[in-house]
Amino acid sequence: MIIRKSPLYLFSPIIYLLLLTRASLDPILRLTDFGGISVGALLNLSLIVLFFGGLIQSRGTISSSVFKLWSGFIVVGLFSIVISPTPIASFRAFVSVLTYFSIFSFAYSFVRSREDVESIMKLIVYSSFIPFSVSAIQFVFPELSTTRDGFRLHGSFMHPNIYAFYLVLVSAVCFYCIKAESVFFSKRFIRLCYLLIPLSAVCLIATQTRSAWIAFFTIFFVYGLLYERKYVVVMCVLAILALFLPFVQERIADLASDSQITEGGGEKLNSYAWRQVVWVSSWELIQNKLFLGHGYNTFSYYFLDFFPLEGEKQFDAHNAYVQIAFDMGFLGVFFFLVLFIGILLKYLKQFSLDPKGNSIYLAVITSFMLVCYSDNMLFYLSYCWYFWLLIGCGCAFLQILEKEKHAKRV
Repeated sequence: MIIRKSPLYLFSPIIYLLLLTRASLDPILRLTDFGGISVGALLNLSLIVLFFGGLIQSRGTISSSVFKLWSGFIVVGLFSIVISPTPIASFRAFVSVLTYFSIFSFAYSFVRSREDVESIMKLIVYSSFIPFSVSAIQFVFPELSTTRDGFRLHGSFMHPNIYAFYLVLVSAVCFYCIKAESVFFSKRFIRLCYLLIPLSAVCLIATQTRSAWIAFFTIFFVYGLLYERKYVVVMCVLAILALFLPFVQERIADLASDSQITEGGGEKLNSYAWRQVVWVSSWELIQNKLFLGHGYNTFSYYFLDFFPLEGEKQFDAHNAYVQIAFDMGFLGVFFFLVLFIGILLKYLKQFSLDPKGNSIYLAVITSFMLVCYSDNMLFYLSYCWYFWLLIGCGCAFLQILEKEKHAKRV
């Protein structure tokens, strides 16, 4: 009933169902690449077309607040496609950003009640059922999720890192549903959320994604700083206990390990040290086109020019800020920060309307900005869909609370 009453579902059942199932589609989509045009790319374009087509049909409009937040980053991104040495590849990559804008706008424009917020939270939670089921199979048959780095749980996602950040988001949404005072959930659903948080934590540890561990810690720690201080103590205790787990120790020890000399006379660095070398090496090319960059998603295209390797494999920056600076220049970084700082200010200005809920939203955004330092967060498409759906929903809910506040004054 909640789905059918939701204006999101009424606006476009296809988009709603796509969001519900996107966390489970990677195994299917990776098999569909026909001459460079994959079903995944078509789904991205379809989402954008469906959103704007439905908007025109319903004579709706995108809020001016949304345009203020997103317009600068999108305009610079579109220009970066024009100047790119590989404009087709750049356009295909930038379509992902346009889907994030569409999903954010989708939630921002059509969440009009507490029931709609409830339906989006439930959508995100229910989207995790298949990934968790796949994870259970991978625990039973670990060879299904074993790589050269050992066992790394990836669920139904293409890479353990993407699954890890998705688990962090699911945990945050479940925590919101438990703590929410402005939106009400059934006791049965809250019991489900209590179950999913520790389950997400176990799966998160099994992904062996260090930056996602930090994101998980940051969300609950920041929430504790902003509202319930006991969570600061709880997270510190849990972090200390986690250090006693062997594979956690191994992953942390890897960061502190010294470089090694290979048989061929080369130097093997730990993953963080290697990334730092890459970032420093890219600086000269960044300076060459400091203002507008080299073109969207061209870091990997130029990679071997500033970081020659024996092989021909190309890499991305593993740092969203460095990636954007290289691709879109410092103008792109500026508008990327404008987008996030603008959203943070919205929650801070309206913090008193829903202290618990806003504390969780602020924690989620803070953790995202933090891990952008070590991961290509904009490239984690399936995770980002749910992230921007959540943030758009939260911004829309602030408007609802503000209207209720003014109505009470009158």
